[in-house]
Amino acid sequence: MSAPSRRHGGHATRSTGRHAALAAAGAAFAAYAAASYAVMRRVDAMVHEPYMDEMFHIPQAQRYCRGEFGAWDPKLTTPPGLYLASLALVAGARALGLSRAPCSVGGLRAANWALSLALFWTLYGLVRRLHRDLSAWATAAATLALALFPLSFFFHHLFYTDTASLLLVLLTYLLSLHRRHALAGLAGAASLWMRQTNVVWVALIGASAALHWLQSRHGIARPGDSLACSLAQLGRWAVRLSGADVPLFRLLAPYVLVAALFAVFVVVNGGIVLGDKAHHQAGVHVPQLLYFCAYLAAMAAPAVLPAADPRALARAAARSPVRSAALILALSAAMAVGIARYTVEHPFLLSDNRHYTFYIWKDIFRRHWAARYLAIPAYLYAVVAVQRSLGHMPALWQIALLLCTAAVLIPSPLLEFRYFTAPYYFARLHMPLAPSWRYATLELLWFATINAATIWMFLYRPFETEPGCLQRFMW
Repeated sequence: MSAPSRRHGGHATRSTGRHAALAAAGAAFAAYAAASYAVMRRVDAMVHEPYMDEMFHIPQAQRYCRGEFGAWDPKLTTPPGLYLASLALVAGARALGLSRAPCSVGGLRAANWALSLALFWTLYGLVRRLHRDLSAWATAAATLALALFPLSFFFHHLFYTDTASLLLVLLTYLLSLHRRHALAGLAGAASLWMRQTNVVWVALIGASAALHWLQSRHGIARPGDSLACSLAQLGRWAVRLSGADVPLFRLLAPYVLVAALFAVFVVVNGGIVLGDKAHHQAGVHVPQLLYFCAYLAAMAAPAVLPAADPRALARAAARSPVRSAALILALSAAMAVGIARYTVEHPFLLSDNRHYTFYIWKDIFRRHWAARYLAIPAYLYAVVAVQRSLGHMPALWQIALLLCTAAVLIPSPLLEFRYFTAPYYFARLHMPLAPSWRYATLELLWFATINAATIWMFLYRPFETEPGCLQRFMW
């Protein structure tokens, strides 16, 4: 074949690949948008008034719609980023004539739903960047599964900060992976206007960018290197640090600036929380990490189980029984101490029977004092399963994810599944995606089943706490 023919064939192959990718992504997006739109319409038809935290967010957004930027509800604990973003979407809806009442309850929920559509494409970009070996249809299927993740999917249809917060955090990561670090810093700063704890995820993204730079420039902390080896390499590099490594400082500057501005905010505000500080005091709630690992393993079961087959784990333990037994005993003892000394029962957890965590706590952990300790084998399996699923990632990155997750969860005295969403995505995005069509289909069916059950419970199984006052089950 002549050179021109080879070039022509190469262009045709790339063009065919792009068309296949576009067709697959378009089909997945259409399926997601149609399902999500149907849920949003049903929620609006059955839940007319602001519900739960919407009772604070919607009136505040409506004040901004009226131009009352000086008015602020002191019970709000997060910055006004969601309301400012909604103003832009409301203005667009008015200009296009899409809504007669864009600042109504339904209009504001629709604005939040529109952000979820942008989140879909952000997830698609992350899957393509992090899993380049996947086919076009596998990439689309994996993106659809991530977009249907039950916790985030549920709150796309209410006016909560979760969707906008997650969108900006993951957009920061996507920009960082494309080495657009200045833009990543801007997106990271914007994410702090949605939720203050996002500063931790900006730090993780900056650390990931630095780690990639060290791998590519100095061969430090590569996948497969042990933690001890990686730390030793990093120490030797730090000793001989010179002006030649100035590009690393330029790379990190946007993330450091975000952290510095956040530190100024904390000093001026007198703490991280805005508004109602009395009910949002930081604590030491170590078992949060155990709850999160169990939650992650359960939600990501189709990805985790292939990497943590109990039979394979038993064979691995049998090869070094003494070491395995010692490790199991040490982890079990550490978990038992954490549970005994650092379990926290927040007043909201025990008083609000609208959340699933209320029933988990009441019917399992409060049933008998030993129930908390009987869960330790499940925690052990979850920890091993998650670590094996992330075992291909550099050890330093795994430690960074663990530390950042701990920094967000341990200070929180309240067991709240919504707080698990960002760390879930960072972990799940780096686990194997769609290792086979069987597992990809299983994950989609798993999430679809959970979504159908939780949304059905929310819409069709309300209950009354007092005559005429309907309450609804939610995450």
